[in-house]
Amino acid sequence: MRVGLFFVSLLVTIVPGTTAYAYEELTNKNAHRLDTDGLILLEVNWGRQWGCAGLDNAQLQKMTFVRMAGPADPGRDSRIKLKTPSRLFVDNRYQTYALLVEPGVYALSGFDIKVAHSTSKVGHLVADSDDLFAGETPTGGTFSVAQGEVVYIGNFSLDCSQEAVPWRYYIEEQEEFDRYVAWIREKYPSLGEHPVKFRLFSTERFGNNYSLQNNKDSDTAEQDEQR
Repeated sequence: MRVGLFFVSLLVTIVPGTTAYAYEELTNKNAHRLDTDGLILLEVNWGRQWGCAGLDNAQLQKMTFVRMAGPADPGRDSRIKLKTPSRLFVDNRYQTYALLVEPGVYALSGFDIKVAHSTSKVGHLVADSDDLFAGETPTGGTFSVAQGEVVYIGNFSLDCSQEAVPWRYYIEEQEEFDRYVAWIREKYPSLGEHPVKFRLFSTERFGNNYSLQNNKDSDTAEQDEQR
């Protein structure tokens, strides 16, 4: 990972006019795409973490996933690019995402963490594909979603135990997961009664192994789950 000095700049994402976004937030208007796309559910905490790993504070600001495998749509961007809604004023809580994405396998391909040693010494820990791939093999982690599937892939925040790194946490109990799914159905009524699968972002670097027991909607063959 690279550490650089902090300079104030505008964050602008440029998407060519001929290329569609790789993902869309689920709405009533696009819910019909559940028949052809996959839907991923995740939570991200973009809030500032005070006293993180000996720092004054740290804040996860960007995460990027790139699509690696599956039938490709040439008119669609292959990247899922998530970023903090604000660099300064963000609540320290999880933000929910329900994203329609092209079916396939996605790998973590980048992240950006703002790190402040003091009010005057601020930098960034930045990882890109050079840090998160060994050749064509992803080392940061992957998730998969098939056509018509709805998959919960985890809760993402910072881990501050040794150094500031992104970490994939998870819902631990079946009853808690059932409550989460019920809440998601209320928040996104267009989801209807589509089954929600528990299939975590799989990683050896940014999470721990975990399998949710007795989850009838989990893929037991793929339950080398991660925290």
